[in-house]
Amino acid sequence: MRKVVTTLETLLNQPEILVIKEDNEKIKDNNATEDDNEEIKDNAAEWVKNILKNKEVQFIPFNDLKNSKLLSVGAFGSVMKAVWTKTDNFVVYKRLINTATKYNALDVFIHELKIHLHLLPNYYSDRIVRCLGISQDVTTKEYLLVMQYANGGDLQNYLNNRNLSWNDKKKLSYQIADGLNYLHNENVLHKDLHSKNIVIHEGNAKIIDFGISKIQDQISGAHTRYRGIIAYIEPKRLLNLDFPYTKSSDVYSFGVLMWEISSGQPPFKDNYCTGGDIKVLALNINNGKRENPVSGTPKEYEELYKKCWNQEPDQRPITKDILDELIKMNFEVNEAINHVRSNVDLENDLFIPT
Repeated sequence: MRKVVTTLETLLNQPEILVIKEDNEKIKDNNATEDDNEEIKDNAAEWVKNILKNKEVQFIPFNDLKNSKLLSVGAFGSVMKAVWTKTDNFVVYKRLINTATKYNALDVFIHELKIHLHLLPNYYSDRIVRCLGISQDVTTKEYLLVMQYANGGDLQNYLNNRNLSWNDKKKLSYQIADGLNYLHNENVLHKDLHSKNIVIHEGNAKIIDFGISKIQDQISGAHTRYRGIIAYIEPKRLLNLDFPYTKSSDVYSFGVLMWEISSGQPPFKDNYCTGGDIKVLALNINNGKRENPVSGTPKEYEELYKKCWNQEPDQRPITKDILDELIKMNFEVNEAINHVRSNVDLENDLFIPT
């Protein structure tokens, strides 16, 4: 038991300063100097300039983003809603927080942009919020990631404010699994899948926030300090931070999401008010504790999320099998769900009219 507590203390106190090398690998540096930070900034800026020069991503002038409004503040920055004057439609953009952890945030920004650039050459699933381009604040010189706007907010708030039918709940589960299947087929691990990283657009679920995707062997202390995030983390990593994060770890998080969709409430919402409670919860999860099924949950739905959050990673289903199981449940489907994995025309349905 002591080993688990010690590991969790390490998890909640990860070093906050990272150095980005020229090849964009990262190394931990607890004693980064001002010169180190300048090198970080220069390397990051050079990388961004190169992708813009090669036209790998669209540059959106900051002055084209009007009527900005704060939507949320997260571990590495704020999310703003704005009108893109070129299209006269709503978009959102991420702004880095100018704090001691800024260069950790810059690392996350670059990695998230890399994920989107990796996905673009193939096709963009409509289960993923799309990157439209990058911008730069003319005053602060901070880089901004400009994204598609989703009009329904995040999944956690969406569930809290609606009385959904089981067909609606199964539909949301399918859409998230479809997006995760798309990422896994592209060899992308999300690594931070929870209900604040799912948004709703026109009643449909989309996955967001690839800031720590494919950044190996790191769980940011800033992320794990947020209430409730611990409940979605691969249990084996609560015991051992060196335990490899795999696709099955994302599947575990998805299983927790399925339960959350069934209940309309975040997992263990009454158990993580303080740091001590988080440690107890982590110990319990590592020992097999899970949320209880909601009364009236269809048997096949319950059985599926229990398979997904199995304690043993090799006992969890892959995303393709999850989709097949959801299809067999025979919940009502419309054109938003079909057996063929969705592919959307990038020229259509990108925006919300203002």
